[in-house]
Amino acid sequence: MDELAGEGRTPGARAGRVARFGVAVVWAAALLAAWRYGPDAATVRAWVGEAGAAGAAVYLGAYALAVFALVPRPLLNAAGGLLFGLWPGLPLALAGGVAAALVQFWVARYAAGELIARRLSPGVLDWLDGLTGRRALVAVVQLRLLPVIPYQAVNYGFGLTRAGALPFALGTLLGGIPATVALVLVGAGGADVGVPVAVGGTVLAVAIGALWWLRSRGAARERRAGA
Repeated sequence: MDELAGEGRTPGARAGRVARFGVAVVWAAALLAAWRYGPDAATVRAWVGEAGAAGAAVYLGAYALAVFALVPRPLLNAAGGLLFGLWPGLPLALAGGVAAALVQFWVARYAAGELIARRLSPGVLDWLDGLTGRRALVAVVQLRLLPVIPYQAVNYGFGLTRAGALPFALGTLLGGIPATVALVLVGAGGADVGVPVAVGGTVLAVAIGALWWLRSRGAARERRAGA
């Protein structure tokens, strides 16, 4: 996990952060303009409600495409709350996050693996490739809970491994719940609740990391004792 976080210090990763920041500024400005000059949230939700299932399908498709365009996921999750309210905005935002992650996971595995692998250090690849089964599930959950780990890096990185799509998707869902709940609440008008949820997610990430570290040390001691 440290290797994956350290990958964010490479020149390519820095350029990616600059691009994401630029996109975030543009989208934030667009959202601010929409909030200032556009219809109110109740009117927008009425339009979406009239669209029915088509509105939800458009949101999910746009979510997956927007992630490729480096649109920040917090904005997409908040949009789920703004457009649909807490329910069904929350399950739709969670589904969008999982769907977008799987698309990039499969792109790395079946389409652009060699290109992506060249952007990662051998240490990162070795660490990721050892994560299968339950270890992969726990690793994905923890990485999703840590806001400093880029969402796309986890998607593409795990696509290069032997990890199955099911534990990857389940880990993305479970690890994404705290932050997604917080942002959907913000979009739905509950910012006061969203902040405590975000703090709770950070505390949960630290707890999982500590437990994982202690368990890894215990397993290492057992291996040395049995050698």
